[in-house]
Amino acid sequence: MAQIIKYNSPMTAKTSFTKEELIRLLADYNLGQYQDHKPFEQGADQTNILVVTTKGKYAFRYYEKRSVNYVLFEIDLLQYLAKHSYPCPAPLKNGQGGYMGMYNHKPFAFFAFLEGEHNNNDEDNFKEAARVIGKLHTITRDYKPSHAEARDKYDPASCLAYATAHTHKIKTATDTQLRLDWLKGELCKLQLPDALPKGACHGDCNPTNFLYLHGPVSAVLDFDQSSYTYLLYDVASLIYWWTWPDKGEIDFSQSRSLLEAYESVRTLEQREKEHLYDMLKMINFMGYAWFIHDDEDYLNSQRKVELLNSIGREAFYKTLFE
Repeated sequence: MAQIIKYNSPMTAKTSFTKEELIRLLADYNLGQYQDHKPFEQGADQTNILVVTTKGKYAFRYYEKRSVNYVLFEIDLLQYLAKHSYPCPAPLKNGQGGYMGMYNHKPFAFFAFLEGEHNNNDEDNFKEAARVIGKLHTITRDYKPSHAEARDKYDPASCLAYATAHTHKIKTATDTQLRLDWLKGELCKLQLPDALPKGACHGDCNPTNFLYLHGPVSAVLDFDQSSYTYLLYDVASLIYWWTWPDKGEIDFSQSRSLLEAYESVRTLEQREKEHLYDMLKMINFMGYAWFIHDDEDYLNSQRKVELLNSIGREAFYKTLFE
């Protein structure tokens, strides 16, 4: 049986904050007096800390390697979603009327705390995740948050740029060329029409980014990878994370159930169905690019793309939608 991970379980943060530091930061907010704090368990890239005050619980997020504009995109998006009653951490206003502060030359923000658990015991969690992402897309279709240019587009150009930036970590020039050549050749095969529906996407539908409370999703977390791009990117991300075991093959039966759950909230357009095959490749290409230097990770991403190649576009479509 899978472990139930508590949302407020402690772990080591990337940057440690003392009680005194947090008291100084809280002084600019109307959130009550400091009582306690401890790091959240989840959160791979930023420092995330649960802060308890006399008025309640809050999430403090310290952006380790993000530009101001990168952070402002996330805050704008989360404000917009909160206004539409979407279950996500709403950013909290400081004394100057803003939502972002700077500490030691890095951005930070306080967010509302949402209750819930990472419950891995419920076999229907993937359907709940699909429905809540479908709801996200009904809200954010055609919505472009401010500073969208600071975020990734998750397209072939950005993929190749990431791969090239990481090639210095590859051991030999021969391996570097082989890995880049394979990626370039595969990217050229993609069919991603610019007319596919776009909007603000979550960008990382990893199961750890969903909390549950008595069944339904109570919170969608970590919009650090969010972007203005194809809505289909999130749909492919759901399949990648929920119905395609990392070292295995796609579970088409579960994938169909996942898509049915998504479409119970937002109907996929025909052109989206026709290009889900390409977007699922794109998800794997991004993983390949980020870890092109890692012998195991890049090979697994390559394996997944080759599996899709062996299935073929037409058979993939028929298996999911006919």
